[in-house]
Amino acid sequence: MGRLLFAAVFSTLVTGAAFAADMPLKARPVEPVMSWTGFYINGGLGYGMWTADTTTVDPTTGACVLCVTQTQGGRGWFGTVGAGYDYQLTGSIVAGVFADVDLGEIKGTIQDQGPFFAGRIKENWAWAAGTRVGLLMNPETLTYLNGGYTQAHFGSAAMVHTTTDKLTDFSTPSFDKGGWFLGSGIETTFSPFGRGWFWRTEYRYSYFGSKLLPDRSPSGGVDNSITFKPLVQSVRTELVYKFNGGASAPGSANWVSAMASAGSVRWTGFYLNGGLGYGMWHADTTTVNPTTGTCVLCTNQTQGGRGWFGTVGAGYDTQLASRLVGGVFADVDLSSIKGTIQDAGPFFAGEIKETWSWAAGPRLGWLMTPDTLTYVNGGYTKTHFDGASMVNTHVGASTPFVTSDFDKSGWFVGGGVERSLAMFGLGGPGWFWRSEYRYASYGQRTLTDTVPSTGATMNSITFKPAVQTVRSEIVYKFNWPG
Repeated sequence: MGRLLFAAVFSTLVTGAAFAADMPLKARPVEPVMSWTGFYINGGLGYGMWTADTTTVDPTTGACVLCVTQTQGGRGWFGTVGAGYDYQLTGSIVAGVFADVDLGEIKGTIQDQGPFFAGRIKENWAWAAGTRVGLLMNPETLTYLNGGYTQAHFGSAAMVHTTTDKLTDFSTPSFDKGGWFLGSGIETTFSPFGRGWFWRTEYRYSYFGSKLLPDRSPSGGVDNSITFKPLVQSVRTELVYKFNGGASAPGSANWVSAMASAGSVRWTGFYLNGGLGYGMWHADTTTVNPTTGTCVLCTNQTQGGRGWFGTVGAGYDTQLASRLVGGVFADVDLSSIKGTIQDAGPFFAGEIKETWSWAAGPRLGWLMTPDTLTYVNGGYTKTHFDGASMVNTHVGASTPFVTSDFDKSGWFVGGGVERSLAMFGLGGPGWFWRSEYRYASYGQRTLTDTVPSTGATMNSITFKPAVQTVRSEIVYKFNWPG
């Protein structure tokens, strides 16, 4: 489902910038532009993933039932509304405060593995309040960082017996949890809607502490207590309306004139890039008996993973028009995005890791200034997951069972912003900084839980991963300044 939003988010980002600057820079009239000081309201849609580390304990004795931490996952859509106030501190720096509310269903799995119970747990709403500070790449386009306090609400999870897929009378309670968030985004004028309208695209990472949830029935019986520690990352796209409606900003006309006199910069040529990133994956899983084909884990569960990666790549761009850039690229990520895979029949689980992936495809971008490009990309990707060594989750002891490592192909879509480091008084000619969001979807893989030395098998596990990442890179362009 996510591919529709991601394609829309980033294609709208580029077309929004194009509407905001629908003539070549040299041909634009020199006019005063709107001030960024003032109140605004915003609303839109988003897509998010969460991962949650979980363990299970006996509430009476305090002894662990699920003694090995497992990582569950979730995903889903949300709507968002908010309001804020910005103040233009200088000709190029904007700071402000804001608050927003997300309403939706980012849903995944919570489990009580003792009696083979699992349920669907949903983040139904979240609100956030904080500050942001940004740099105007041109008078109509702001790139910014934000952060602050957030609180999320997770609904009650009705437990299902996973070996029969039948509902039980056990459930976990709903709860609220506070935490913090960090994010970044880009905001630009959206002239088709008239004066005062803007389009915003933002990535956000939210951290919440641990919550202890009893798995109980209406009669008051408690089976086990589950620790649940969620982390959420999301991407959102919004329309923004600014009430100041385009008041003249002193000095902004001179800025536009200076940009125009700088002329166009040649983007055609080769480049190298490298940097760091952070990602999450979710994977839908079921388990079947490989001999009979009957389900062992009959209820679909969502496992999760998260971690860091390094990335290197290369590409070639060509300047198709004065403000339109197209190109091709390829990159490789070396990663440790790790989470859980489980064979719930014998209470087995293991740590499974995405250790590398590569991607290749085209990108298309719009120059918001002569040395700032916003772009969308997409194409083919391939990933590698290492084999998982299984552990008996009830006692925490290793077993001889493992799953095999595997490669899996898929597709990706993404988008980002690339800007000259000279904007920040850093680097020499040709050095750029790139920030990019990417979503990759891979097909399903069936993995058999086996003992390599004897060939003995336990069960077969279906594993269907999707990965979303955010990355920050340094880029060197060989032809710059052209």
